[in-house]
Amino acid sequence: MDERAARDVLAIRAIETTDTAHAVFDEAAYREASLSARRQLQLGASGNAAAVTPDAFLARRADLLLADLTARTPTLAAWRKPLRWPTLLLIVLPALALCSGMLTERIANPQRMDLLSLPLLGIVSWNLLAYVGMLVMAIAPSGPLRMPHWGWPAWLSGATRRAHGRTTPALARAISAFQQDWQRRAAPLTAARWRRALHLAAAALAAGVMASLYLRGLTVEYRVGWESTFMDAPGVHRLLAIVFWPVTALFPGLDWAPSDIAALRFSESGGTASGAPWIHRYALLFLLWIVVPRVVMAGYAHWRAARLQARFPVSHDDAYFRRVLGALGTHAPVLRVIPYSFAVDEDRDAGLKTFARTVLGDTAHMTLRPAAAYGDTPDAALVGTDVAHDTATMTLALFNLSATPEIDTHGAFVDHLSRSLPGKVAIAVDTSAYAQRMGGASDAGARLSQRRQLWQDFADLHKVQLHVIDLLAGERP
Repeated sequence: MDERAARDVLAIRAIETTDTAHAVFDEAAYREASLSARRQLQLGASGNAAAVTPDAFLARRADLLLADLTARTPTLAAWRKPLRWPTLLLIVLPALALCSGMLTERIANPQRMDLLSLPLLGIVSWNLLAYVGMLVMAIAPSGPLRMPHWGWPAWLSGATRRAHGRTTPALARAISAFQQDWQRRAAPLTAARWRRALHLAAAALAAGVMASLYLRGLTVEYRVGWESTFMDAPGVHRLLAIVFWPVTALFPGLDWAPSDIAALRFSESGGTASGAPWIHRYALLFLLWIVVPRVVMAGYAHWRAARLQARFPVSHDDAYFRRVLGALGTHAPVLRVIPYSFAVDEDRDAGLKTFARTVLGDTAHMTLRPAAAYGDTPDAALVGTDVAHDTATMTLALFNLSATPEIDTHGAFVDHLSRSLPGKVAIAVDTSAYAQRMGGASDAGARLSQRRQLWQDFADLHKVQLHVIDLLAGERP
């Protein structure tokens, strides 16, 4: 999906995941949007359900929901407007750099051209240091010198800020959640846009200096030379030979002798009025060292930004997208449940089926594996399962909140599942038995919270998602 569709999809995701009280949309609205999106796309595909892609379904569903939301809350129309800051950045930054470059030489000295001019050599040195920095970051992208992704929340325009202040608390929370999620997901695209603008600005700065030298050369007779307190003529010759190496290597006719440099010292000869060759040398130096490399890098950044804008990566692996995409009906998602030292009766089995539909969508199925006894070897959990061709959407290790998680038993069990089915394992903890045992005890709430935190720490340690559910109630507590 493209950038705009991705923003719509992630905005609806933020609303659905933060608005648990359904203050923005009720369940019927989400269900109707899913049905309408699927119906419209199938009609467009001549009834071929298999031709409806998940990205197209998510984008159409989000479009329907946001159209309804902006009709009810017109101030939120700014959410759906195309982003303006990338275009402004691409125009304003290079334009400012071009103007700065045209003023740089005049600020230094409008009547003469100093071969050791700090602005001229400084621009070259700055670009060389920038190239070294980019090379270091390319070699070690995870190192401490990694450049941060500059930018701001993509929809945080003035209209969006005003809309944020006029919305309900539920919608305001969704906007904040979206902005944080979007800034993280769009970081590669934002970085590519900044790099494109900065590379063009660097090229424009050098082009501005070149233009200033040639334009002023039409009406001003430059006196070219050098002066230094600490360097003599041989030292200046060595320095300039290093700096202008690309120019003299490609154009040998523009080389010079040490005696030529000695004759250009202002304190001895007052320089020379024949400045055209040195203007050509500096122009070629800027062209070879700065303009051409920066334009090439800007072109690559533009290609990468355009590619990310046209095909914005939105992974469908998390529970939210698995649940929403279940409405497509192309293949029913399956939740495999493996109880651990936990007997699942008929009522809790019904609760698991409800949980499967909540997590994976209305078309989801639940399959219950035989319970693993306490201390069973982890291999027993997947006996009879073809791990290489596993079709289950998610495998859920089910525990009882009354149990205390242990590294050697519960931890080994979860770790084995995670290694066998990477990215498809979560754990659930049922609170129903523990809540019944606590009854109406005065400290029941505090002890329940402590138990939940204990299992949350366990889930964080083993890097799996935790669901705390009441299977007898059929919903999350």
